[in-house]
Amino acid sequence: MEPQQYIRLSALNDIIHDTINSRFAGQRFWVLADITNHSFKADKKIHYFELVEKAHNGNGVTAKMLGKSWGGGAVRIEEFEKNTGQVFTNNLHVLVQVSVDYHPLYGLSVSVLDIDSNFMLGILEQQRNATLERLVNENDYIKKEGNGYSTFNSRLKLPAVIQKVAVISSISSAGNEDFRHTMQHNDFDYFFQIDDYYSAVQGANNAKLFMNKLIEIYNTGILYDAVVINRGGGSQSDFLIFDNYNIARAVAKFPIPILTGIGHQKNVSITDLMAHTHTKTPTKAAEFIIAHNRNFEQLILSLQQNIVIKSQKLFHVHYKELSELKNAISHHTRKLVQICGEELAKNNQRIISSSRSVLYGHQKKLLLTAHQLVQRPKMLLQQKKSDLTLIKNLIKNAANNYLRREKVTLEYHHKSIQLISPHNILRKGYAIVKFNEKIISSAERIQAGDEIVIILKDAKLKSTVTEKTQYDGRETYL
Repeated sequence: MEPQQYIRLSALNDIIHDTINSRFAGQRFWVLADITNHSFKADKKIHYFELVEKAHNGNGVTAKMLGKSWGGGAVRIEEFEKNTGQVFTNNLHVLVQVSVDYHPLYGLSVSVLDIDSNFMLGILEQQRNATLERLVNENDYIKKEGNGYSTFNSRLKLPAVIQKVAVISSISSAGNEDFRHTMQHNDFDYFFQIDDYYSAVQGANNAKLFMNKLIEIYNTGILYDAVVINRGGGSQSDFLIFDNYNIARAVAKFPIPILTGIGHQKNVSITDLMAHTHTKTPTKAAEFIIAHNRNFEQLILSLQQNIVIKSQKLFHVHYKELSELKNAISHHTRKLVQICGEELAKNNQRIISSSRSVLYGHQKKLLLTAHQLVQRPKMLLQQKKSDLTLIKNLIKNAANNYLRREKVTLEYHHKSIQLISPHNILRKGYAIVKFNEKIISSAERIQAGDEIVIILKDAKLKSTVTEKTQYDGRETYL
């Protein structure tokens, strides 16, 4: 068998290389694809990745190509990240300009020469608009009003004075330090209670952690006057967490006013739109709170000044009225004193005259009474002496009658006692029975063989019981 003709693999690769280069030399293509398997060599500033096209139904990949970018392409990617705020990484849907390359060792690939920032900005804006539309459609406490949004949180009324503040921020946030410094070193010596609830505040994957901090604040039961979300500076992509649907929804319905000082200067996040008040930076958030409290203080000072001014006006008005009233009272008092003095003088004369008449009348009554008192004691003594003699005789007669009655009663009792005395009863033929030195009336405890003592009127008999027979009291031995 004759050996088949062959060429070396490198020769085949050279043929492919020459063919591809001759076909695609100098050509540029704008390609729509997704980024996967991305890696970046920072020291060489080279991006490695794959461009893939996914099926319309989302199941599977319909095309794939190795890609890389360096030099001018890497610079364009860096500009893309600055313009869009989006890091060039996996799962981005991008519009890129590529050239086709073939390398004998690494095969077919494309080099990214440019990337369309406006395309990515359009996608981000579409996502943002879709999120806002979903928030309005799915939650009745979020309403679009003109170019802004009205939420349950934005409709809450801020306390007249903000003192207790819960702050959600990164533990290493310089912006939060600026917030604290501004609050604690304010020009008006206001005191604030600031409680930190540290959380990751960048990266879409950290939305759950951020949500948990809101829940933790609510569950503490502390009556905070406001919740402040601080972020500080960073790339635009760092703020994408604040366009998260769940975070925005939670902020919109949170029962404590939320102030945002996220720190992005170019645009407003969805969380800013859902919050009660949004400011550009943590420092601005602190200044807003201080200004809010200052407005209340100035209102109070203004009220105080108005009260002082009105009080002075009222004082002058009433002082004049009081002066007039004082003069009127003094005049009427003098007249009243004069009239009352005249009346008192007349009454004094009438009293003196009446007193003399009354005294004369009573003097006559006293003389008559004195004469009667001199004669009456003798009459009373004679009358009382007769009464005492009568009472004496009555007592004596009553005592004699009582003694006679009691003597008769005593004799009756004496005879009764003699009739029922044991000696008299024994004389009538009765006997007394003793058992164990005690007089008994029942034979319940006496048994045959017991010794008993029988007392008659003239003797004591000791006897032994030989027989015991029950007796119902009906038989008689008389």
